[in-house]
Amino acid sequence: MTLPNNLIDRGKVGNTPALLSRADETYADFMRDTRNLLLHEPFRQISALAEGELKKNGVELALDHGVIDKVREVSRNVPEMATFLRVKRSAQEIYKQRIIESYNTQKDDFIRKIEAAEKRGPGTLTYDPDFIYPAYATVEIHIQPDGYTGHPLAGLYYDYGTSVFFGDGGKDDVLHKQLAAKCATPKDGKVTRILDVATSIGQLACELKKRFPDAEVHGIDISSAMLRYAHWRALEQNTEIHLSQMASEDMEFENGSFDLITSHLLFHEIPVPVIKKTLSEIRRLLRPGGTYVMFDFPTATPQSPGYGGFAGLMDAADNGEPYAYGFVKCGIEELLEEAGLKLRSHDKAEIAKTGRVCDAV
Repeated sequence: MTLPNNLIDRGKVGNTPALLSRADETYADFMRDTRNLLLHEPFRQISALAEGELKKNGVELALDHGVIDKVREVSRNVPEMATFLRVKRSAQEIYKQRIIESYNTQKDDFIRKIEAAEKRGPGTLTYDPDFIYPAYATVEIHIQPDGYTGHPLAGLYYDYGTSVFFGDGGKDDVLHKQLAAKCATPKDGKVTRILDVATSIGQLACELKKRFPDAEVHGIDISSAMLRYAHWRALEQNTEIHLSQMASEDMEFENGSFDLITSHLLFHEIPVPVIKKTLSEIRRLLRPGGTYVMFDFPTATPQSPGYGGFAGLMDAADNGEPYAYGFVKCGIEELLEEAGLKLRSHDKAEIAKTGRVCDAV
């Protein structure tokens, strides 16, 4: 039986609490459509134009303050580039601010509801109120005020914020349902224990539990605020997942204790040295023949720069993504193999469909 949500009058949009006025919801819908129209649709054309202009001006892209300043200088003289950058930053700022203002009208009620859920099941929640966050985890990712670790309602803000960011894929956890449905499994078919690394608000972990109802599903995240909200969100779905506060590079589970490990959009949000430690931890936790599936940005190549091009560099600079540019250029496929995680396919088209699927060797 699904637990009732008595906190607010406007119910939910899928599994996400609705904003607290129709005007706020309409505004968020407008910003979602604006972002799609002005940013997503012309993305390739703007990127191609920008990279041509930068080449003409002798600017070679790199994650460096001097290079970023040169890109801004060139952009000022190219209206399409300047408008793209301004709209991208402003759209992100204003829709997040409207979401926060809306939820904050009942902030204390949300906090009480999340606190009241902590000792209830199904599922479990473990976190350390005195946890000391490494510096990399305290940045304002996606320019969310206080980031993912600095505010007790970070998970709530993130929930509705990503429903705007992902467009239709963010509604009713559609994206995470799709990821869980296509998630590869060990070749021997055994899936009794699953770990979702950097689970944030538990969307993928919940969908994996629904796909594998007999499996024990765990989710870890470095942010207690995200986990506390994730636990409440899972309870509202009557879904049993076990949530623990841990850094991805230092997970407190026994060697070889998981059949399947997943992560969604983790690695572009941590520095490369932490990426390497995290991959070692994932390999340690997989049992022989276990499978790891990484859902994240495509690798940048000279033929297909993607996030390693103009738009990615400036997203890193303007949109609270300081580690993403380094991720797409770090040779993640090689790092996976070096960690003992053998890719089933190196084909870019296949990876785009399935994620990076690896078996423990």
